[in-house]
Amino acid sequence: MDAQAALPLTTQQILAARAAIDPVFLDSPVMSHGALDEALGCACLLKVETLNPIRSFKGRGTEAVMAALDPRPAAVVATSSGNFGQGLARAAARRGIAVTILAPAWANPLKLEAMRRLGATVRQAGPEEGAGKDLARRIAAETGALFVEDGGHPVISAGAGVIGQELTAAGHPIDDVIVQIGDGALATGIGSWFKAHMPAVRIVGVVARGAPAMAQSFAAGRAIDTPDTDTIADGMAIARPVPSAVAQLRACVDEILLVDDGAILDSGRLLLRSAGVMAEPSGAAGLAAVLTNRDRFAGRRVATVITGSNFDTAFQARLLAG
Repeated sequence: MDAQAALPLTTQQILAARAAIDPVFLDSPVMSHGALDEALGCACLLKVETLNPIRSFKGRGTEAVMAALDPRPAAVVATSSGNFGQGLARAAARRGIAVTILAPAWANPLKLEAMRRLGATVRQAGPEEGAGKDLARRIAAETGALFVEDGGHPVISAGAGVIGQELTAAGHPIDDVIVQIGDGALATGIGSWFKAHMPAVRIVGVVARGAPAMAQSFAAGRAIDTPDTDTIADGMAIARPVPSAVAQLRACVDEILLVDDGAILDSGRLLLRSAGVMAEPSGAAGLAAVLTNRDRFAGRRVATVITGSNFDTAFQARLLAG
């Protein structure tokens, strides 16, 4: 898909995804807190995606894509640092489908354990075995399994886009929606819904400064790989963007802001102090964009997604030490 041809997802695609998603992932809370608004200098809505069986928004897209597979495969293979793999493992187990997840060597051990607990076979690939997606494709080809690529399936983005539908249904006035970008499915889905239903709202993507591939790709209009990533936000640690995901982002997102790890940590502490919500690094990255661009968002009505709360004990200790 080339950037010129890419179009936002349709309302029909997003509503069809909603109908396929396990209700346990739907209608997550939309919250606001005066102390948070005061600290940020704007009115901030939080869409909290942590109160579900996998403690992240990834259950939406994985439910939608597994429900859409026809014919239903016996097995699927995917790459994940944790949250997508948990969602895929749960959705597949509900349908009697085997799952193999290729995880990076640096993956959070608690996320690896959670994927296994949900029924996935998890492998951590060393550099000598090739990049994770290349190895996943080889395993899929050798075993007859289906390779499922986060960011590469419109149905996954449509499942994430249901978050946008729920935000508009809540009826709050919004000027900006600030969305974390990892593989791009979340921003594509939410951006597509708002472009159709509240086009005046600006969709602001957030990329970790230590994993800039998506920001560079967005600016260039084509997928640009980076040698590696260096960020505490493992859910945003993308070095090899999916070309079609880059094209979709350019159709759905108005601008991208970069945030560094210090701002992400500060935002996680602010979120805990002011709202009593604990987020993993990627989950707090939207707030980090507001915190580091206070003049840009001053006096505006913003919404952001707390995308997950799967963190290791080391990050929890850093969060509580602030």
